[in-house]
Amino acid sequence: MALYFAYGSNMDLVQMNNRCERAATIGTARLAFYKFIINSHGVATVVPDPASVVEGLLWRITDADERSLDHYEGVGQGTYRKALVELETMEGKKVKALVYIATDSAPGVPRPGYVEKIVSAAESCGLPKTYVDQLKPWLP
Repeated sequence: MALYFAYGSNMDLVQMNNRCERAATIGTARLAFYKFIINSHGVATVVPDPASVVEGLLWRITDADERSLDHYEGVGQGTYRKALVELETMEGKKVKALVYIATDSAPGVPRPGYVEKIVSAAESCGLPKTYVDQLKPWLP
């Protein structure tokens, strides 16, 4: 079992259930010193930024779930890489979790319907309105 931090479309409960049937939500968390962007491939990633925070959903995943995520995130093709990062839970607890970071960090335009799904998932999992508002400029 491992902890996984989702900040993009994997905050969507239905999508994650389809990808990782044993995954369970733990709650929301934040990743300091990074910011959310859509890259030139039209998908979400996080990039270092000393003045920013990325909010997301913390999951407990199995080894099989992680292999599934590796497949969906294109780790073998070099689309995303895995990193272990320190997060702060909403209760103020520090935890280490797996995160997927795109190898392409050039800003771009989102794929159709993609950011809408992320904003909806962020609202559904209870991320702060101020953070959800920071995602909205990426809407087409």
